[in-house]
Amino acid sequence: MVAETAGHNHASPNSGMMMMMQMYFYADYKAVVLFQGWDIQTVGAMVGSCIGIFLMGILYEGLKYFREYLSSKHYTSVTYNNVKTPGEAGSETSSQVNRTPMSFKTSVTSASHYIQTALHLLQMIISYLLMLIVMTYNVWLFMAVVLGCTVGYFFFGWRKGFLVDITEHCH
Repeated sequence: MVAETAGHNHASPNSGMMMMMQMYFYADYKAVVLFQGWDIQTVGAMVGSCIGIFLMGILYEGLKYFREYLSSKHYTSVTYNNVKTPGEAGSETSSQVNRTPMSFKTSVTSASHYIQTALHLLQMIISYLLMLIVMTYNVWLFMAVVLGCTVGYFFFGWRKGFLVDITEHCH
């Protein structure tokens, strides 16, 4: 016995049938999200799921900027200042370089690096879960992800520096 709703094939794992995933957007309130147990069958469940996913998008954006904030507190950049000394009225400039001493061993084994690694793991998990939610092709779930990330950027993005994170996984 196979029950089909909204183009989804909810075949039991023992029935020998493959589960079909649709590859187009649909606007039905019935959907299966991430896990077999997260099977949305009512409008209320869809609204609740969208609110949770919306908050997950905000959390994802907040986590990205929190990691950047922590990184800027623990690792300072090299600063170069060209300063003319008073005795050299225009002939030469002396260069003052301020560096934060950091050896490879201490930076890899430091508590801040462990915290950054754990937060990066959490950020990756959330980003891939959001990507998989988008891949359900449900319009409402898609909009929850997009709006959650947009609102999260609105709240946290104004603090972002001018650096580009080349390790970003999803966008």
